[in-house]
Amino acid sequence: MYMHGIRKLFRFAGYVVEKISMTDDLAQVNLRRDKRCRLACPACDATMGRNRVKTQTARDLPLGTALQVVLVYEAIQGRCSACGLCTTIHPPGIDDHARATRRLQQFVSRLARFLPLSHIDEVVPVDDATAFRWDKAMLEDTLPLADLDNLRVLLIDEKAVRKHHGYVTLVMNGQTGELLHMAEGKKKASLQSFFDKLSKEQKQRIVAVGMDRAGAYRTVVQAELPDADIVFDKFHLIANYHAVIDEVRRAEWRKASAADKDVIKGQRYNLFRNPINRTGTQTHSLMALLRMNRNLAVAYILKDGLGKLWGYTYRKSAGKYLAKWCGWAAVSGVEALRAFGRSLLRAEEEVLNYCKHRITTARLEAFNNTVSRLMHRACGVRDMGYLYLKLRQESLSGGPPN
Repeated sequence: MYMHGIRKLFRFAGYVVEKISMTDDLAQVNLRRDKRCRLACPACDATMGRNRVKTQTARDLPLGTALQVVLVYEAIQGRCSACGLCTTIHPPGIDDHARATRRLQQFVSRLARFLPLSHIDEVVPVDDATAFRWDKAMLEDTLPLADLDNLRVLLIDEKAVRKHHGYVTLVMNGQTGELLHMAEGKKKASLQSFFDKLSKEQKQRIVAVGMDRAGAYRTVVQAELPDADIVFDKFHLIANYHAVIDEVRRAEWRKASAADKDVIKGQRYNLFRNPINRTGTQTHSLMALLRMNRNLAVAYILKDGLGKLWGYTYRKSAGKYLAKWCGWAAVSGVEALRAFGRSLLRAEEEVLNYCKHRITTARLEAFNNTVSRLMHRACGVRDMGYLYLKLRQESLSGGPPN
């Protein structure tokens, strides 16, 4: 068999290909030390003396139909008389601990971005535990450190990753989309661990932080970034108001007659939908509900009014409209609406900061879909450090793979 071209695939400095044996599913490449090359000390580059030679094997990339490729080579143990170092020399590019070439580990790590770890053995004969170790090691070695020197806008949110309220806190660069931090929990310590990594100068460069109204996060941000503006995310606020509508709906259902309960039942998402997303049947049933129930009609009308708040450009105008909306909620006669209006007035500063910075956590909320996709593909979370590396990989690559 003509092997000259194939030999070029197995060029390792200081070694030559002695023999290549191939079957349909297995290839064996025998390497021997090139006697023309001296044995150099990796510490001081002096010539080392040979103590002993041991034959070892390492896995390599598939070759044609041969999915299993085994390199058989001479591992030379040498001693440097100059610095006294005793070490074993392997062909460059071979990881003697993994018993595999680095290019094979890189290939497996690349596959792990597209495939579940349990399916990688369909392409390369590597079990999922080995693929997990290699992928994690490659990510730790190749992913850059988080860029903490050019931060101006932060986005903070929590994401459920386990059953029974198992959350992680995520921090993202609001301008670039780079994931900067992930920690278990959604309490003060989870976010504090991020700010502990920042220098005083790095904190001073941050001008705005987008987040929801979680009290724990707000307390930490106010303490660590006293000069930065907190911007309460408009999508979280709208979601909070949806929860208020749902509370009103449940209260009205409990006190309704049997006939009216049939009208209220099943209207939860119909109350949340934008008109453009409703079908004719859904619009008809919603109108019947609003004509029948005054409190739900008021809550629904105020929902549309609340959305107009973020259409204002000037802070003073937005402040006047916010006060007007809260006034409508105060005279609505519905306690849940009055309570929500009071909470908005207490957070007036953070709500109106949107006019200055125009930021939301939409980028981070969209990234939560990436978190869900990775967890679904992995059938859960086994290693939080590995999950963080995978999420950083996605945030730096600009989106999920196609």
